[in-house]
Amino acid sequence: MAASCRACCARVISDADDSAVSAVALAVSAAALGQAVQISQGNLHPHAIGWLTLALVGCLLAVLASRRRMEALGSAPALVVAGVAIAVQLIQLATTPPGVYVQLTSPRGYVPFFSGLVIAALLAGAGYSRSPALGAVRIPLLLVVHFLLGVWMIRATPNPYIDVYFFQRDSLSALLRGVDPYAITFPNIYGDLPFYGPGVSVGGRLNFGFPYPPLSLLLALPGHLLTGDYRYSQLAAITLSGALIAYARPGGLAAFAATLFLFTPRVFFVLEQGWTEPFVLLALCATVFAAIRSPKQVPLFFGLFLASKQYAFLACPALALLLPRPFQWKAYAVALARSVLVVAVITAPFFFWGIAPFVRSVVTLQFYQPFRAEALSYLVWFARGDQHWPAWVSFVAAAVGAALALWRGARSPTGFAAGVALTLMGFFAFNKQAFCNYYFLVIGACALGLAAARLPRRAGE
Repeated sequence: MAASCRACCARVISDADDSAVSAVALAVSAAALGQAVQISQGNLHPHAIGWLTLALVGCLLAVLASRRRMEALGSAPALVVAGVAIAVQLIQLATTPPGVYVQLTSPRGYVPFFSGLVIAALLAGAGYSRSPALGAVRIPLLLVVHFLLGVWMIRATPNPYIDVYFFQRDSLSALLRGVDPYAITFPNIYGDLPFYGPGVSVGGRLNFGFPYPPLSLLLALPGHLLTGDYRYSQLAAITLSGALIAYARPGGLAAFAATLFLFTPRVFFVLEQGWTEPFVLLALCATVFAAIRSPKQVPLFFGLFLASKQYAFLACPALALLLPRPFQWKAYAVALARSVLVVAVITAPFFFWGIAPFVRSVVTLQFYQPFRAEALSYLVWFARGDQHWPAWVSFVAAAVGAALALWRGARSPTGFAAGVALTLMGFFAFNKQAFCNYYFLVIGACALGLAAARLPRRAGE
């Protein structure tokens, strides 16, 4: 009887949708990509290319192995990989300047930041303990610490010298004055540096308006109104994304995935720079969270994702991985149409406010973007002088990633997140422009896929 009980307790419950191998690969990919952008702030570097390659291989494996059931592994290997990566990342955050525009009058100004990292390390380490001392408050405390660290970062970098900051600040001011943010122009703060395409900068002014879809402007508005700095909205988006990742599934794996994301080594650099990707990631996290908790809401949140950035449409094929089995083209078309309707409702008022400036700023400007020699991209790595790979290679890479996701990806929230991560990583890694903000989104997508995984578990776990 005792032997029979032991056998029963040791057996594996095979009610999982996802693969333990895929979970490990997603953890590796998120960690490796964090190291890639850590090396040179997300710019080109030989070692960064190596880490990028490891991340790409990990993401590819996560998709290809997502249907392979290896019940004996469970979540332990993914937890180990995530735990080691979190420890390394926290050390890097403590030993590397968190941004490039930090303005402190004394080294003592770093004390709150270091103190927050120590508390975060203790909270992260408590995840390995079986003691219920912290219980349900560990993750909320970790989220609060992360948010306070972000507040410190914004206050320590009040004037980041980057064009994106001026784009959003000036566009928000124009919107509040009742001026079309797509019809204004901006100062060229970089002078003669080759950061813009030919004819884009004229007389020291950039002849385009707000260069992103209107949803990001609307989401930035609360931070601008309440604090005078729109980056508080982005900080809230990052922390909320961490919360959605942490509570995607019950158990320790989602909590570790959230910690892996929230303390990726360049997270506060992304916040400092004021890039829009935190809003894109928040919409993606909401989509996966809805797929787990309220599937009927998926088209709404996926529509918000599509409305958040120009490249988001590349994820449209992956939506099929969130639909009920068996796959039906009609169901896919209806879900996608509802998502597109969300995009139209948000975008139409700004589009019809001024069609020509909207199209110039949001659409055609992208075709004039120059080949950036410092981009973390294989196109740049393999370039020889003025001989560059054609820009369409990035779309081919994205299409290959999407096709592999549909062919081999699991029909689950994890399969969807991994498919989006692979599609976008392929697009960025073979693009003429690829920097820290783009890969930050992919890191979040990998952590999201890890958190959403329903892995094999043993009886009694």
